[in-house]
Amino acid sequence: MNLAEVGRALYNFIWDEFCDWYIEMSKIPMNSDDETQKQTTRSVLSYVLDKIMKMLHPFMPFVTETIWQSLPHEGETIVNASWPTVKQEFIFDESKQTMQQLVEIIKSVRQSRVEVNTPLSKSIPILIQTKDENVKQTLKENASYLHKFCNPSELIIDTEIDIPEKAMTSVVVAGKVVLPLEGLIDMEKEIARLEKELDKLQSELDRVDKKLSNENFVNKAPEKVINEEKEKQQHYQEKYDGVKSRIEQLKA
Repeated sequence: MNLAEVGRALYNFIWDEFCDWYIEMSKIPMNSDDETQKQTTRSVLSYVLDKIMKMLHPFMPFVTETIWQSLPHEGETIVNASWPTVKQEFIFDESKQTMQQLVEIIKSVRQSRVEVNTPLSKSIPILIQTKDENVKQTLKENASYLHKFCNPSELIIDTEIDIPEKAMTSVVVAGKVVLPLEGLIDMEKEIARLEKELDKLQSELDRVDKKLSNENFVNKAPEKVINEEKEKQQHYQEKYDGVKSRIEQLKA
């Protein structure tokens, strides 16, 4: 067993899935008036945290013992607790697929917001064109998550929608996510802002290009330093290409 890989897998699950997504999403039922949903959510949170503590125990024995003691549990110590096992009755493929679709849509909207410099606090219209009626129905049933994490002023989910001429479109597994740009941003101001950013990136590229084309630097600098400069060069070039492409899109 590779302990480093186990630790990395646990870290990714705990932070990227349990903390980043499930705990945040659980606030919706926990803040509702539905007592059944509240109890179900509390049970899931407690169950998952219990299993997390047991799997983390070999890596963090004292911390996990302390936390586990504060949870509903059986036995005197986590040391003697049984190791978590996979329960087939807790595997819900359809729910997993729905969650993946929701997460991808939310990430897409947030990325698009960043690209047009629109904060999450500002409500914007969001259109989602789905592949079929089943996906459409599933997204509508879970629209509360899209409202919480995307902050739409209007949310349209359908198999056929009229895509505005000026809009940002992202392709996801569930279909297309469309953000109309009309009234969302001042085109001229956004282009001016991006052109300034492009100038800054060009300056950084010129600086790193000059350094890497200097034979004295390349011959004398440690390999680690040279590799760091090459990474910077690639990073700046990718950002430059992205900003340039965005300007061309807005001007078009």
